[in-house]
Amino acid sequence: MADASRTPSYDELIKDLNRLRADGLGSLRRLPVPALTNASRLGEYSASPETDAAGVRMLLKEAVATLGGGSIQESAEYLLGLYPGTALWPQVDRRREAAELYGVVPDTFRKGHERRLLGEVAEAILVICQDASLRRARLELQERRHPADSRLAVQWVERFEAYYRIWTPIYALAADLEAAIETWREEPSETVPWAPDSEQPYDRDQQAQGYGRSALFRLAEQWLEIKRFQSRHGGLWLLSDTEVEEQVADAVYRVGWHNDLSDKDESFLRRHLADSRHQEAGHFWDVIQAFPQAREINARWQQMILDGVDCTSDEDKERSQVWLTIRACHDYCELIDNDWLRIADWYRPQTSPRPRVSGASLYQELLDRRSNSSG
Repeated sequence: MADASRTPSYDELIKDLNRLRADGLGSLRRLPVPALTNASRLGEYSASPETDAAGVRMLLKEAVATLGGGSIQESAEYLLGLYPGTALWPQVDRRREAAELYGVVPDTFRKGHERRLLGEVAEAILVICQDASLRRARLELQERRHPADSRLAVQWVERFEAYYRIWTPIYALAADLEAAIETWREEPSETVPWAPDSEQPYDRDQQAQGYGRSALFRLAEQWLEIKRFQSRHGGLWLLSDTEVEEQVADAVYRVGWHNDLSDKDESFLRRHLADSRHQEAGHFWDVIQAFPQAREINARWQQMILDGVDCTSDEDKERSQVWLTIRACHDYCELIDNDWLRIADWYRPQTSPRPRVSGASLYQELLDRRSNSSG
């Protein structure tokens, strides 16, 4: 029986991961994997022998989810049989798919990449064990003050951290789209609108397209966070009631639906973002600009924004893909903000979120200040 009181060693985890890699996740219940079982107990994924196999599955999904959501994560999912539909695949097929994601032949992958990949999974499991130990220590302190609800409160906070990792790029996506539209609506100018005395050259079209590229980066960032959310939490929204859960799921779906990009385009952008250095916009664009597919995606995206520039009435915006995307972004942010305050009334009772700042309002303030100082 697994000794849940002891954190497994790195070498013990590697031994179990290799055994699991050879037999596949579908054989987990009959495989002796004591180190992984210990880790699942420590991480509180399992509490009894009957649930150990399910606990190890959950532990592995959590560990692999830390690999970034790109090709490296998907390679690990294939290798261990975590990718949907691959649990019963033979090792040779899983290794072939994993190697293809790395861009190497299976034999090369087996001799080097595979070992390093399993090492990363083992390190992630050790981090999970350490984090679980620290979390229990925090709970012991909190329960001295709030013994009835502190554990549930911490679980809600951890879940909302995931929601707000999605919130951040979605909010920025709407802001960049609005900034692009407002810039296209300006009259062409050779001087910077907010600093007409500046000698800095200004190109309205280039500025607007820059906002558009930033918005596309934010869309890819949102897709990557959704991938991580699905890997870690199974895509399960846990909010104050089922109606809000459905509204949030619908809003996320609408954010990615109101455009002309395909599933293949989504995968292309998400994987390259996950694999870029520090997942920063500059390196992301440096990498993908070499691909004709990226240039074609950006052209379609920029045209979608242009199509919404002349939409001013509510009726026009109901038919505009870019404005429907902006609305979906606002819906998600508002739903998450409101539900956080509803659930966390123990945090700040009877409060409500103030309206979020927008790029358009900040830009207008800048112009107003310039006008007032000139007057």
